[in-house]
Amino acid sequence: MKRAIAEGSKLLILVLCLNFPSEVELCPGACVCYSEPKITISCQQQGLGAIPIEIPVQTQRIFLHNNRISLIQSTSFTFCRNISILWIHSNNISLIEPGAFYGLDKLEELDLSDNVNLKSINPSTFQGLVHLHTLHLDRCGILELSTGLFRGLFSLQYLYLQDNNLQELPDDTFLDLANLTYLFLHGNKIKRLSENVFRGLTNLDRLLLHQNRVGGVHRRAFHDLGKVMTLYLFNNNLTVLSGETMAPLGSLQYLRLNGNQWVCDCQARSLWDWFKQFKGSSSELECHLPTQLAGRDLKRLPSTDLEVCLDSFNQIRTSVFSTKTKSGKLPTAGPTLGPQDNAQKCCPPEMDKSFIYEAKAKAGPSSHSNRASPNNPLKDKENMAKTKHQVEVELPKNGSSKHINDSPFGTYPSVVDPPLTNLKPEFLGPVEPSTTPTKRRQGCSRKNKSRSQCRMAQPAPGASPSLPALPSLLLPPVMWSLFCFS
Repeated sequence: MKRAIAEGSKLLILVLCLNFPSEVELCPGACVCYSEPKITISCQQQGLGAIPIEIPVQTQRIFLHNNRISLIQSTSFTFCRNISILWIHSNNISLIEPGAFYGLDKLEELDLSDNVNLKSINPSTFQGLVHLHTLHLDRCGILELSTGLFRGLFSLQYLYLQDNNLQELPDDTFLDLANLTYLFLHGNKIKRLSENVFRGLTNLDRLLLHQNRVGGVHRRAFHDLGKVMTLYLFNNNLTVLSGETMAPLGSLQYLRLNGNQWVCDCQARSLWDWFKQFKGSSSELECHLPTQLAGRDLKRLPSTDLEVCLDSFNQIRTSVFSTKTKSGKLPTAGPTLGPQDNAQKCCPPEMDKSFIYEAKAKAGPSSHSNRASPNNPLKDKENMAKTKHQVEVELPKNGSSKHINDSPFGTYPSVVDPPLTNLKPEFLGPVEPSTTPTKRRQGCSRKNKSRSQCRMAQPAPGASPSLPALPSLLLPPVMWSLFCFS
């Protein structure tokens, strides 16, 4: 009897000795294996291009981060039924085959973050992970969340989806995540929140949506978020958020809405009313419109400032085409130029039209200086007309005179006098220096007392253009003859 017991003890010691070295031999190359506190295979930062195939069956934790793994095959973890923690973050994973995590019903934490080429994930990838409570999918370049991607993950509590390229969240994306407490969606390109986008998240505590492009929130988007205590919506494109939208957030304690383009008019009144009963902590809501309220905190405005309703066209026009000054106010446009008077009169108004030719003609040494005369603008016009026979000025063929030029006025007047270049050169007097006083245009002096005197001052039809001073020489003898015969 004693002999049998002694032989049994020797056999047990032999078995134990054989088992110990076998565990050491099963540790994959370039990895470190240890059994306390849990059986762990650590292969991080080893330059691995694929998942090791000789992972022991009893392994509970696998660390494969900071390698060059690009593919997770459907057979990579087939025999690893005891895994509770799997870290594969910071690799080059671009594809996860369907069924890659099938059968890992003890898995509690899965980290796939920092795989920038993982742009899409098959909707069946996480099926069967009934004990998973933490899932890292941040910084993966994900473009969209497939319908049913999180189906069946009833134990999930922490979901990290920040810093991806998500542009929209389909309705009921998180429907099965009744135990989710933290949802991180910041740093994406999400544009709007629909009615049922957060349906099912009845135990959510923290929702981070900052640094997206959210411009619209459905009035019932938060209807299942009665336990949310922290909500971040800062640095988005929000202009209006109704109090009805915020009403379901009965447990809210920390709210950040800064960094949005708030319109503080009658549309903001319901949100203003909601803040009156909100007991938690909130950031400022800096008004963007109207301009007289720019920079002020919506929550601190008197109710009288929210009685005016801005039209939508004014909002769009201001936000697209205007720029804030250093003082925070929007600049106002200067007065516009009115239309020119087109009426034909005996004596035209005293208008300086020198800018008509300013951008076209180059003045010679003795020509007009193109500078407006403060005493008599009509002389400037006549002097400019005399210069025009030296330089060709192109006018549009259709007779229109509305052009853009480089002069300070910007446009021509609506009516321009007929070009004098069409007259014969002999009817245009010699060009006078700009310093010489110019003559008034004959027949249009404002000193004429009557039409007869105006006609008398005009040259006779048969008068020679070479004798411009003849009427003035004949005037004294005519006056003496009238005096003598009267």
